[in-house]
Amino acid sequence: MIRLIQKMDGSVSIKTEREITAWLIAYTRAHFNAVWQGETASLADLGIDSLSGAELLSSLERWLEISIPVDFLEYVTESTELVSALVELQQAPKSGSGSASAFESFVNPWLAKKLAQIHMDRSFVRADGAYLYDQEGEAYLDFLAQYGAVPFGHHPEDIWKAVDALRADAEPVFAQPSCLVSAGLLAERLIQLAPPGLRYVTFTNSGAESVEAALKMARHATGRTHILSTKNAFHGKTFGALSATGKSDYQSHFGLPLAGFDHIEYGNAAALDQHLASRPGVHAAFIVEPIQGEGGVHVPPKGYLAAVETICRRHGVLLIVDEVQTGLGRTGAMFACEYEGVRPDILLLSKALGGGLVPVGAVLCTEAAYSEKFALKHSSTFAGNALASRVGLATLERLTRNGGELLCHVRVEGAYLKQRLEAMRARFPFLIEEIRGQGFMLGIRLSADRARWPENFLGIAAQESELAQFVASYLLNVERIRFAPTLNRGDVLRVQPPLTATREHCDRAADALERALSVLASRDTGRFYRALLRREAPACMAVGVAGKAETAGLPAITEVTPPLLLSRGAADEHRFGFLIHPLDAQSYADYDPGLNSLNADELAEFAASMDGLIDPVVGSSARIESPAGAKARGDFIMISHTAAQLRQLSQHEAIAVLKRGIRLAFERGARIVGLGAYTSVVSGGGAQLLNPDVALTSGNSYTVAAGVEALDDVMHRTGRPWDASTAAVIGAAGAIGSCMAVLLSRRAARMLLIGNPAHARQIGRARLLAVARMIVEGALSTCDEIVLPDSVAAQIRRAAAHMNVASGQPDTDALIAQLEEQETLMLTGDIRVLGEADVALAATSFPGDVIDEALLRPGTIVCDISRPRSIPASIVDRRPDVLVIDGGIIALPGSSRIGPYGIAPGTAFACMAETMLLALEGRFENVSIGNTLDVREISRQRQLARKHGFALAGLQSFGRPLAEDQWQRFIGFTAQRALPLA
Repeated sequence: MIRLIQKMDGSVSIKTEREITAWLIAYTRAHFNAVWQGETASLADLGIDSLSGAELLSSLERWLEISIPVDFLEYVTESTELVSALVELQQAPKSGSGSASAFESFVNPWLAKKLAQIHMDRSFVRADGAYLYDQEGEAYLDFLAQYGAVPFGHHPEDIWKAVDALRADAEPVFAQPSCLVSAGLLAERLIQLAPPGLRYVTFTNSGAESVEAALKMARHATGRTHILSTKNAFHGKTFGALSATGKSDYQSHFGLPLAGFDHIEYGNAAALDQHLASRPGVHAAFIVEPIQGEGGVHVPPKGYLAAVETICRRHGVLLIVDEVQTGLGRTGAMFACEYEGVRPDILLLSKALGGGLVPVGAVLCTEAAYSEKFALKHSSTFAGNALASRVGLATLERLTRNGGELLCHVRVEGAYLKQRLEAMRARFPFLIEEIRGQGFMLGIRLSADRARWPENFLGIAAQESELAQFVASYLLNVERIRFAPTLNRGDVLRVQPPLTATREHCDRAADALERALSVLASRDTGRFYRALLRREAPACMAVGVAGKAETAGLPAITEVTPPLLLSRGAADEHRFGFLIHPLDAQSYADYDPGLNSLNADELAEFAASMDGLIDPVVGSSARIESPAGAKARGDFIMISHTAAQLRQLSQHEAIAVLKRGIRLAFERGARIVGLGAYTSVVSGGGAQLLNPDVALTSGNSYTVAAGVEALDDVMHRTGRPWDASTAAVIGAAGAIGSCMAVLLSRRAARMLLIGNPAHARQIGRARLLAVARMIVEGALSTCDEIVLPDSVAAQIRRAAAHMNVASGQPDTDALIAQLEEQETLMLTGDIRVLGEADVALAATSFPGDVIDEALLRPGTIVCDISRPRSIPASIVDRRPDVLVIDGGIIALPGSSRIGPYGIAPGTAFACMAETMLLALEGRFENVSIGNTLDVREISRQRQLARKHGFALAGLQSFGRPLAEDQWQRFIGFTAQRALPLA
């Protein structure tokens, strides 16, 4: 079913069928020289295949301004269907699917998907104190407290009493413009509690709105426009607040930051002084957090905030202290800036001020910072309403009750909790880098050192600052405790309970964390993830102090330096990169053996969780040294989408993620980048990824050469004569399949060209006819390769010699017709003819099994160079009378190891090998790009392979050397006189 995707810009303008048809007429004429006037025609007859289709989809996305799935063309067969489907795609869905929640359907589908992906998609239907309850009645200890906005737990009695009193008094909730009674009382109380010098309070509805008001206030008070903030700060997501936020990932998508916002290093008072001194009279204010909350619970050096105040005073710059998260008891003081006696010009509050019930914010300022213009030109409909004000007053009363007893509680219990976390850091130094924070605003900075996690997805998550969300998911699902990472630092797990959290709560949370870290310390991704999925703790594993494993089964922690962390290499080493991705769920277990403990459904869940979760990352690195003396070093860049998942992306999304992978390789020094598996297919054979910075190759030329060599080898070993055999090519119209067909036509006595049967449409004859023409033209041209006497190519030559050629040139189409009539050559989209083949070559680009093993007759030799594979591994046991070999598995010189990618150590796929060969040779140019290949380049790749010591890795089957017993079983069934494998 075609997946509808909403129009990118929200526009309701829809191109009509007539407009789309006219556009397609112009496009096919320009790109395929097609003479088409809009009548019904198969897409294949128009020249649209899997590679050229990728470029078509990109062009359509730009023109129609919609997102189109990569697999879109698999669901249409002809031009009229294409046009109708494109009209449908422009129509945004009116409602969500029946299985989706209302939140997913109407609020935020992307967040819902993200939460589901990491198994944190809970719906809480009840709350009481420190606990949340899901729809099944399961209780969760809340150590997130809505980022500090739930200071007294959920539904605190004192706050509800204030609401009840408001209702009983019948004070108007909204009565602007007027002299608001409750707002005045709350402002008075805030000024009484605030640091000296603050005089007025402007109410808002959120922290971000408070920041916006403060920026306006500062600019008017000083007559300056520039605002200075710190890197990795977080001040909110409205325009001004987001411009002050020191995180480009939040800003760049919206054309931010606005002009006039600068950022300096946090915690460095000297940097502040230097910056202000270098630009005197420019900045209106410096906005800073006493502790960077979303920046990773980053505590500045002692004395920093006091020094900042002195520097700002000296330069005439207003000091805005953002206590939206730290204020009102979170650190054990009413305001965190009080610890250093800081007197800000503007103080910002929100979160806790609402008592866990209502959104409210406040901007406290000095008389000098306030002005008539600001007072009369700034307002907010809902700010200062009676409900928020009454709740704010109740919040302050609760915080100050009994001489600030609750603040003392936070200091004591916060210190205790931090002590327990520090003990965990001592126990797991390889997992925890640092314990940060103060009071009940704590953070656990997890290690990003991947050296201790080689070839492990938990290690990759750690390196990419994504591990904290996995730990949070584990704690939610297994321990029923709610934590979350900080927004700006995915390697920091925030520990932010309600201010009323008890010693018992702290111990429960700490014990749960310790158990989770014990599981994490095993470095067993499967064990960790299985527990998360099943929502139950695995068997206990004892771990000693200082990270030393006891004898309870935990593997000893050893320092490992994976190749990806080595230096950029010597000057005489040519650098390359290669894009890879998991072909299917099993590919994840090939890379990380710990995942083999998962069953098929669990492994599929893991693959779904990883779908686009991390940006392209180095999976492994390898160094290749040629017998000819050349050296190359390369990185294998992992794209976290399976082939099926890549197909579900829009063309724009797929190209974007591949470009990020290429950029990573380039930044690490690559001068040529290879495209593995489906990355070539979705990019039009690399045509959509061409760029001026780094050369590209699809690797298809050496893939063809190696595939033919593998078939030659097995035919020799079985003693079968090529020119007495029928060869079938499945996926014959593709870039690889068409070249393979040309080369096999010089060997086999009969050729079956089969269009890709995986498509849900009849592949047009036009594409297969183009391949047949390549075969004829190749047969009649001069080539270095031997043409066997009874091969198709030899028959073509003899037929051409007997034709009456008035023009001096044979009629190619007439030759093809003659070959078809003699059944020497068959062009078909019917996979059932495969039963006539002695040899089958699979070169499809469709995720999933394409070949039905029941179609294969006994004795058939199948060479599968498709990635993902076209035939299931189960055929080995079910059909011992059929031999399946891998095409294009290459033994590397010196048995260099490239990484755990489902093939034997010391080997590589031929597409990888082509990239290495070009790097060794110093050929930094685009090679094997697009949907056609040059037979001459295939010959050049063979020569390079011989020069640099690359050779076929014997007979391989499903990523491993072909077993002798498997070989003997096949020989026994086929009664062939054959050579031994050894």
